[in-house]
Amino acid sequence: MLRIGNRIFVFLSLCCYEAFSCPDGWSTHQSSCYHFSHDKEAWANAVTICKILGGHLVEIEDAVENQYLVSQAQLQDKSYWIGLNDLQEEGTWVWVNSNAPGTYTNWSKGQPDNAAHNENCAQIKQPYNFLWNDSQCYTLLNYICEKATEDSEIVG
Repeated sequence: MLRIGNRIFVFLSLCCYEAFSCPDGWSTHQSSCYHFSHDKEAWANAVTICKILGGHLVEIEDAVENQYLVSQAQLQDKSYWIGLNDLQEEGTWVWVNSNAPGTYTNWSKGQPDNAAHNENCAQIKQPYNFLWNDSQCYTLLNYICEKATEDSEIVG
């Protein structure tokens, strides 16, 4: 009887693993997959590359998601583009993929400040203790792509 129970546990574990998986080069957190780039791009190029990879530039919905992303950024000790921008209207920060307002934010003190009157794209900034900063969109930075976990069909 114990062997049958162990087999059922292994089967269910494999099913659950397959149901919520991410492609190679992507990490899993909650119901999303994240790709932390190794290359640096301008913000608009990062948006395009994330779309080509089947996702979008990351949209951070809450403190739990932000903490996961920050922990990964800290491991790499790099700054990363995120999908928040105020390109349409100065001071109105929206997510590039959903066009939803940035209701959760984690700005560094005094940010966003629109220094030089052309900082319209948001980043998780390494020198600012991985808090958010507005920056010039043409700056070359690493970036984080996001997409939903791949749902594989479970038979049986």
